[in-house]
Amino acid sequence: MKQWVLDLDDGSLSSGQSLSNLTPKAADVLSFLIANAGTVMSRDEILREVWRDLHVSPDLVREYIFEIRKALEDSATRPKYIETVGRRGFRLIGPVSTQAKIETSPASDKVKAITNNRSIQKPVVKYCRSKDGTSIAHAASGQGLPLLFAGSWMTHLDMDWDSPAYGDYVRHLSDRFAVIRYDQRGNGLSQWSDVDISFERMVDDMEVVVETYGYEKVAILGMSQGASVAIAYTLRQPDRVSHLILNGGYARGRRQRGNDAEHEESEALVSLIRHSWGNDNPAARQILTTLFMPEASQGQMQWFNEFQKQCGPAENIAQFRALFDDMNVADLLPKVTTATLVLHSDRDSVAPLSEGKLLASQIAGASFVQLNSPNHMLFATEDDFAKMIESIDQFAHS
Repeated sequence: MKQWVLDLDDGSLSSGQSLSNLTPKAADVLSFLIANAGTVMSRDEILREVWRDLHVSPDLVREYIFEIRKALEDSATRPKYIETVGRRGFRLIGPVSTQAKIETSPASDKVKAITNNRSIQKPVVKYCRSKDGTSIAHAASGQGLPLLFAGSWMTHLDMDWDSPAYGDYVRHLSDRFAVIRYDQRGNGLSQWSDVDISFERMVDDMEVVVETYGYEKVAILGMSQGASVAIAYTLRQPDRVSHLILNGGYARGRRQRGNDAEHEESEALVSLIRHSWGNDNPAARQILTTLFMPEASQGQMQWFNEFQKQCGPAENIAQFRALFDDMNVADLLPKVTTATLVLHSDRDSVAPLSEGKLLASQIAGASFVQLNSPNHMLFATEDDFAKMIESIDQFAHS
């Protein structure tokens, strides 16, 4: 018989013979069931606890219960751990214990929740003002070498923590670095209205956030279009950047790659966003979700569809999309002298692999790591997620 241990820090579920990494929401659902072991919890109760004020389909609960059962090697028809109580909900059955660290104990059909001293708490959001007076939301988590996440499109400092993809980056890297994040102007918790959405202002925003924390040097992680902003800032303030890490990034937007089809797709998507972004029908948002994470589960896609509405108004999101598709910093690449690491998914449909290779080939001395994934941002359940995190860790601490 197996004793299972859920690590609340990283969502790992282990038995000694087996190890699984639950998605963040699956870990939250299991943690809630553990806290209420022996009690039938309805889908509505689970939704209220795990998803808080976010409106999502009750079917998500069933999806995550399926994920948990699969990890526990459990059966819905002959359950040892999670019992379905018809028309009422779900109940965790069997003995449960909660403790601060793993201790040796007799094996049994048991699920245990543990926390470690390194537990990362959701950070407090603070504000600073950019050079033109725009209010920029920022937050810090973890300890160690400072690692700045470049501001990007559709982030939300509070909700990102629970994101089925981005949240994995934040939590895992916060366990190794002093992570600094900020929401780009016009986006997330930063100022939405009366803002100048331009490339130079985005570089200004990064500069003021770095100054706010006062580190002599920071490593910068530029993901997606944030890579171009990180490159421009590094050239503006080369003495403040210790390492430059470009993950799924590109120097040339979709309209700058000489591909007529991509140019037409960009125009169509910007128009669709501008006219239908806030609708209850998530059609426009689903297009982006599918581009960013084609292998996401139905539940993960639904979460991201709902999440996107919280990141900004239609006009801002459309302006961002048009700006990013028109970006071109290719001429800046040979000027970068900062130590650089480029990581890129081999089947990325947002930024093709060729764009990652362009970054690596044009920045002198850059290292390149190819990741096996179709997703623009990897899930922690993917084989190469650990490879990506370790590559970032080893490079930044070299």
